[in-house]
Amino acid sequence: MRPVTLIAPAKVNLALHITGMRPNGYHELDSIFWPLDSPCDLLHLAAGAGPGLSMTCSEPDIDCASNTLTRAYTLFREATGWAPALSLRLEKHIPHGAGLGGGSSDAASLLRWLNEHAPRPLPPEALNALAAGVGADVPFFLHARPCRVRGIGEVIEPFPENWLAGYALLLLCPSVRVSTPWAYRAWDALPAAEKAPGDLTSALLACRKTSSCGTWLHNDLEAAVFPAYPLLRQLKGQLLERGAAAAVMSGSGSSIVGIFRTPEDAALASMSFADAVSVRHVQQL
Repeated sequence: MRPVTLIAPAKVNLALHITGMRPNGYHELDSIFWPLDSPCDLLHLAAGAGPGLSMTCSEPDIDCASNTLTRAYTLFREATGWAPALSLRLEKHIPHGAGLGGGSSDAASLLRWLNEHAPRPLPPEALNALAAGVGADVPFFLHARPCRVRGIGEVIEPFPENWLAGYALLLLCPSVRVSTPWAYRAWDALPAAEKAPGDLTSALLACRKTSSCGTWLHNDLEAAVFPAYPLLRQLKGQLLERGAAAAVMSGSGSSIVGIFRTPEDAALASMSFADAVSVRHVQQL
């Protein structure tokens, strides 16, 4: 095979409601996933010197023997019987512990490439089910467009991109990192009165009726994460002070997203965070 580089983009959650828990401990969600132009991981693939998948990574703290990429490769081999000899170098640009889905996006990019080159590719439904077995966010990254995601990530439907047409997104990634398992355990431990259950469908309908931007942006996990990471609450407040129509934490954190009425407003606000965050990104919606 010829060497190839795959692009694995990040995502943000513009809404995240926890709707239940399954007997195996997995939380069921109702969420709006939105793909980002940047940051992106890069997967450099080449023919392997030996059988199976050999992997290296630009970040030394990544376990190259056990991660979403090795799991995706293993499950695809078990499902199809095809196991090409691959050398993979992962170039990380999506921050860890930021709620941007970097590991899931990496796995989806590899699965898509494997399925495109397999002698007997999996049909879309089977590939989606296999992706869900790798991780909850992996199926979304097979779609590469705004989606409403439910269940544990396996129920996916397109979300209208024109809901935020004309607006701009400002992504802030502080240097702190939040563990996803910890965040859900912290939410589980909250008193019932602090969990503030909401209905995303009702919020979206109300937004349509009022034509207001961002009233449906909400993340249940903020109630658990913000007390332990006050910087994140502070960044959300600063986005609103600097003119954001709405702001929300993505996933389990630590990234914070602001929605602005124009790209110029978002770019101007971004400048004031230059010394406070490690990654800033403005994206036209």
